Amino acid sequence: MDADGRIVGMNKIVVIDSEKCIGCRACVEICPKKILYIKDNVCHVTDEKKCDKLRGCERVCPTEAIKIL
Repeated sequence: MDADGRIVGMNKIVVIDSEKCIGCRACVEICPKKILYIKDNVCHVTDEKKCDKLRGCERVCPTEAIKIL
């Protein structure tokens, strides 16, 4: 995590900008692999290696806080 609270890393698949995330749960509800959850009003990932990369979470995020690389 960087100084601004953003999750960073060269091998990341799922990147969540905690500054933008409003904890609306839209991404959690649409994720078929159930790897996303909300804690303290911010989305988190349980096991990004299970991500199917269909980008549903990106499409439903109202603040564009989640990206699939």
